[in-house]
Amino acid sequence: MIDKKIWRDNALQHLKNLTDQQRIAYQQALTTQIMQTPTFQAADVVALTLSQDVELSTQLLIQNALIQQKQVLLPRIKPARQMDFIKINEMTTYERHKFGMLEPVGESFEQLTAIDFVLVPGLAFSAAGDRLGFGGGYYDRWLPKLPQAHTVGVTLQENFYEQTPWPIEETDQRVKQVISLESE
Repeated sequence: MIDKKIWRDNALQHLKNLTDQQRIAYQQALTTQIMQTPTFQAADVVALTLSQDVELSTQLLIQNALIQQKQVLLPRIKPARQMDFIKINEMTTYERHKFGMLEPVGESFEQLTAIDFVLVPGLAFSAAGDRLGFGGGYYDRWLPKLPQAHTVGVTLQENFYEQTPWPIEETDQRVKQVISLESE
């Protein structure tokens, strides 16, 4: 079996090869398809993610969730490969983490059982919900704390697999739903 690094590189290449027009179309599809899911519509507290440069932007989704008056949480990296989530609003300030990503500034959201919906980042997903992340294991450590939350992964059709081709480790956490975005 090919190791995860090769699968990550392959998935990253698909993202890097998107034209600006394709990227915009995928970002709009990501927002529309997530917002149309019954679990997102019913959710009061949503944990989303601030996308990295190569990823599809989640900015429109975040803005729409705030407009719908959902409580929106975004991740912040902590020491020892841990993370927590910060409740944001239009006035939230952000700082750049040493790894280069933006993170919200604020107090940790402690009511984990209140989280209804989680958008889980990933480079590739399988039909079974297996996720190929960036390799830090942050979500694999955090998701077991949220058994009640509906977890969703979104990926390009090129990075969606009927059978999981990469090695699965005992600590890998599955998502409950995968949305595969088709190219135009």
